[in-house]
Amino acid sequence: MTRLTRNLSKLSWMLLGTGAMFLASCSKNNDVAAPDLQSLGGRTQADVVVPDGGSVNITNNNGQGKVYRSGSVYRVENFKQVYSTDPGQPANGTFFWRFSDNDAGTPASYNIKFSGVATGDITAGGTDELRFVDKAFSSVVAADWTTATVPVANTIGMNTVVGTGIPPAVSALANGKGWYIYNWSAGHTVTPVSGRTLLFKSGTTVVAFEIISIYQNQVTGGAFPYYHFRYKTL
Repeated sequence: MTRLTRNLSKLSWMLLGTGAMFLASCSKNNDVAAPDLQSLGGRTQADVVVPDGGSVNITNNNGQGKVYRSGSVYRVENFKQVYSTDPGQPANGTFFWRFSDNDAGTPASYNIKFSGVATGDITAGGTDELRFVDKAFSSVVAADWTTATVPVANTIGMNTVVGTGIPPAVSALANGKGWYIYNWSAGHTVTPVSGRTLLFKSGTTVVAFEIISIYQNQVTGGAFPYYHFRYKTL
């Protein structure tokens, strides 16, 4: 049994045992002239400046991982922060990210946060909003925001759970408006919904982002959560 199987199985059965319902609850795009990410939150300069074609290590706010840039597209690899348990939930942690800084955020300052079991729920901060569209990341445009799907409680988490013998309490968490599929019978692994792009809006700025993996070095079934995702302004 892999570390992932043991950990996710433990989380799943802890969820059932307590009856808790968690979930508070790259390629360069040359077709779109994207505005500067630094405009988010009224900032004039990003905390982490990533050179085109280069990368920068994530070290601020107890974060780790690396940010790469190719033109207007930023790619984050192995993003992780200090992992502490949220009160009242199975063992899990909360990570914070600021698109406007290309860097890890804090509980008091973030654009999106990752929380819940396996840190799989994505929630926008403050009055910012999340939506999603079933369209390739490379072809998403700002106008897609108006027709994009609105998630439940401004949180995008489990979309579906597949397998046999799935407990009702786990099935109830899959609302069809999430970013990942929980493979109950295949090692309790998490895989992204194919072709689904997430959208974040702050003021008039829309950021498209796509979750690639939550496993260290993108090895499905390996250590988690280590977030891999890419993003760009539209």
